Amino acid sequence: MKILHASAEYFPYIKMGGLADMLASLTKEQAKSEEVYVALPFIGGLGKEPQWTGKEYPALLSKDAKTDSLIVSVLMASRFLEAEESGVKLYFFQSDLFQSLNSIYGHADEHFRFAMFSYACYALSQMLKVDVFHAHDWHTALSVALQKDSPFPIPSVFTIHNLAYQGDHPFWMTGFLKEEPFRLVTSPFDHNGKCNYMKAGILSAGQITTVSPGYREETLTEPNGFGLSYCLNQRASDYSGILNGIDSDEWNAKIDKRIYKTFTDSNWKEGKLKNKTELYKEIGRPFLPLDAPLVGLIGRLTYQKGFPTFLKALLERRHLPHRYVVLGSGDPETENAFFHLSETIPDIFYFYKGYNEGLAHKIEAASDFFLMPSLFEPCGLNQMYSHVYGSIPIVSRVGGLKDTVEESNLLPYKTGIVFEPNDVGSLGYALERASDLFRSDERDVVVKNIMNLDWSWEKRKKEYQLVYTRSIELQI
Repeated sequence: MKILHASAEYFPYIKMGGLADMLASLTKEQAKSEEVYVALPFIGGLGKEPQWTGKEYPALLSKDAKTDSLIVSVLMASRFLEAEESGVKLYFFQSDLFQSLNSIYGHADEHFRFAMFSYACYALSQMLKVDVFHAHDWHTALSVALQKDSPFPIPSVFTIHNLAYQGDHPFWMTGFLKEEPFRLVTSPFDHNGKCNYMKAGILSAGQITTVSPGYREETLTEPNGFGLSYCLNQRASDYSGILNGIDSDEWNAKIDKRIYKTFTDSNWKEGKLKNKTELYKEIGRPFLPLDAPLVGLIGRLTYQKGFPTFLKALLERRHLPHRYVVLGSGDPETENAFFHLSETIPDIFYFYKGYNEGLAHKIEAASDFFLMPSLFEPCGLNQMYSHVYGSIPIVSRVGGLKDTVEESNLLPYKTGIVFEPNDVGSLGYALERASDLFRSDERDVVVKNIMNLDWSWEKRKKEYQLVYTRSIELQI
């Protein structure tokens, strides 16, 4: 089977969140048995130099090159450059629209940029004659709409990674979608008086998926449907929740070259101690006590991640022995609060603004616990990474977090600590339970259990295969 994925992110070239890691690890697994291609933008700030093959492809179908419109001229001046990574063919969309960008999101004209990219991905799928076209999030949703309206449609799958970001734009900004080469009827994409790219993907795809069973159920009702739950209910029989997996070559305490000392479930105490000691030296906190539990936090500092709840719980539970290391950037108010704590209580709190892949691995390896206070979480990957590194997750009971972390007396071994979202008291009590667990003999049992959980892609790949088959059967 020939599969083309279209995405705005792909690790290690463009990474802003979990989409990049998810797609890179999924396609790596798929490439073991299928022909797998990925289309992504060619931005100026790529995280790695691609291994070019020398092949190029146009970004415009010849049948659509018959007008003199601005859109056609932009696409004619663009092209795909082919590269290869871990058995996957990569197609970088080289265009003036993206070439000058150092980051992929947050630009005023992204409604136009991603529309052009979506058309180019659709055109590439036609040229490559793939069996399945798989688009990810609103940035590539229009490519699915183009497939549906094509005289030669390719079976399509649309994956929702985060319904909070929908790519909704005023209709006066998206009038170009009615012109050549799009020729789209945009009225069905109307949501609250705007052209909603996410809705276009939901209505147009042969099959729809999201990244965990728990998040699927949450998005079928408001407010977690962010206004689109009625659309998802209309497509409920075509809507699947498939839990993400992780790349065990990238995230593996046994072989990770980024951490200070590798370890297994048999010598995890020695490994944790060494990694914690060296991490404290690297961040300038060598005076922190090694016998106090270290809690790691990594992520974008956005409303979704629930950091205000964490701040309140931390201050209310100052008496606990926990130390905290935070890596992330985003909301300026949250950043300022974290900087303030890092300066005023350096014996308890450390904050690194930005993202650093190597430091993220070191924090996972050194931490005794890993906190994810999300208000909602489509899947989450860090709780799975934490399992692999013996860092016990403390998570809110939402989305993919509740699918992957359980705390129950009915279980032989718990796989983490769970609290209620947006509840300061519940999070505070979870931190207290973490303190008790850190000192107990049960911790050794829990750590050995979570380090042997299987979060690989092998099972999930088969679930995607079934979705692809359903989409192909619908097309016949």
